Amino acid sequence: MVRLNRQAYPEVTLTIDFGGSGTKAIAQIRGGKPIAIWMEPSVIEASKISLAFQTRNLGNAYPENTAWVGIGEDYRAVGYLARSTYSATSGLKPRKYELGLYKTLAAVWVIKQKFKLTESFDISLALLLPPGEFEDSALLKPILRDALAEFDSPTGKVNANLIGYECFPEGGGIYAMYCKNTGEAIRRKVIALVMLGYRNASVMISRRGILNRGKTANLGMVKMVDLVIDRTSGLSTEELIKAIANAGNEPKPQHFHHLCNSSNHQDAEIEKVILAVHSSRAEYAIALTNWLKEVLPSSNELDEVIICGGTADYLREELDTVFPITPIVWHGSVEIPSNLNEKWLGSRLADVWALSVYHSIKVRAGIKLQNASEVTSNG
Repeated sequence: MVRLNRQAYPEVTLTIDFGGSGTKAIAQIRGGKPIAIWMEPSVIEASKISLAFQTRNLGNAYPENTAWVGIGEDYRAVGYLARSTYSATSGLKPRKYELGLYKTLAAVWVIKQKFKLTESFDISLALLLPPGEFEDSALLKPILRDALAEFDSPTGKVNANLIGYECFPEGGGIYAMYCKNTGEAIRRKVIALVMLGYRNASVMISRRGILNRGKTANLGMVKMVDLVIDRTSGLSTEELIKAIANAGNEPKPQHFHHLCNSSNHQDAEIEKVILAVHSSRAEYAIALTNWLKEVLPSSNELDEVIICGGTADYLREELDTVFPITPIVWHGSVEIPSNLNEKWLGSRLADVWALSVYHSIKVRAGIKLQNASEVTSNG
């Protein structure tokens, strides 16, 4: 019997989804249970002197809310700190891998703080990128490896040794878990994987177990939010997103009351917002469903369609009409452990959670193989 060398495990196993509405991550420390981390998507340049001044809040705030990183002379505030102190936007225009470097370093520092790790440790990473940006994963790996080896943080230098790295297209975690649960049958089916996020919409097709490169369009939920903002005035994007999500299929005045501050014309303002939400949803749904019909195989060819992502739940009624005869598997039937859902992210965690399970299995399998090889060579 081969005894597993526990010291060969990476100290940290980290899986990240660089979502447009927020960075979602699953982290696991060697011998511990996985935890979920969520951070605002904002990243912005800032001076080292200014950022160092923010360390005065370290003892009073969660690390997710005080994160900044420095690579050489390049310093960035990340997440809540970037938005609240430096007025950073969500950063939807750059390709995800461009800001993914800083978001990854920030998440690594957050984990270090939460688990009270030393400044040096081994880490294995699994990342999600849109299918249209998946080729960027090859560019990101050496940049990440070098930056992780030494970067500055609110608590000083961090030295993380990258000993494992995988990158998957968005939806890849759900697809990997679906394949595991489906077994041999995946080799006989044609399956569409539709990922609907805040920034992008993506489609990949699995034909008899062979997954294509997929297609991506700028048809995420932000498309609808922008339409609403164009048809109203004075609305905060973040507050509007929350209100739309809470309103669901039946927007009512109470959902938008806090967004309209006019004492004389509040009722009229709220009515205008609700009308804008209705018309924008209809317009957005038409654009999205038309694109899906264009890039997907015919219903007669499809055996199943997996629909996932945060926007999927919001547009469930409209999406049902696109697939009148094809069975829909919502979020790949992935179940999120209740202890990971403390931030109420629900199905938005499905992809990153599923990938973290797959990645952890790969890490354990690699260590077993390594130990078996050592036993053979020493025998």
